[in-house]
Amino acid sequence: MKTMERLLHARDIAAILNVRPSTVYALCRRGELVHIRLSEGRRRPLIRFSREDVERFLRDRSVGKR
Repeated sequence: MKTMERLLHARDIAAILNVRPSTVYALCRRGELVHIRLSEGRRRPLIRFSREDVERFLRDRSVGKR
């Protein structure tokens, strides 16, 4: 991750993946989506994502030739 890269919120990732934020949290709990845990929240942990990690997540799950 670059030094001053803007970190993304779970809702940003949900929009990119076209899923609900709860799905993003489930991917994190299962260890499928790399994230940065900043703290424990009241309802959910406070987590952020680097664009690079999300791009890798998508690339690793792509099917077919490129």
